Amino acid sequence: MRIKHILLVEDNLLNQKFALAVLKMNGYTADVAENGKIGLEKYEQNEYDLVLMDIQMPIMDGIECTKEIRQLESKNGWERIKIIAVTAFAMPGDEQKFLEAGLDDYLAKPYKGPDLIAIMEDEG
Repeated sequence: MRIKHILLVEDNLLNQKFALAVLKMNGYTADVAENGKIGLEKYEQNEYDLVLMDIQMPIMDGIECTKEIRQLESKNGWERIKIIAVTAFAMPGDEQKFLEAGLDDYLAKPYKGPDLIAIMEDEG
């Protein structure tokens, strides 16, 4: 499946601008949510091919938002969407915590544009 439309859940404006520029240069479209609560609302109202999820955000963090998305998928019989944590919060043991919460992969900040595209397009 070719990824086209992405939900970027990220509270930092600079990180939003960088990710959006990388995505646009590579032919993707994206909606931005400034926190997990807004991200969850956008996920319910729109169709996305992938979610890029910051972990540390105000109001609702990325772990909680991911759990809510997984519950919605289960409750509604929706196909499981790929959710990638994009976070500076990457200590030993965190990757396991992310996977247990329902995230599919993670990319540590700061990252380079090609790294973002590679992890998005990885079929694993």
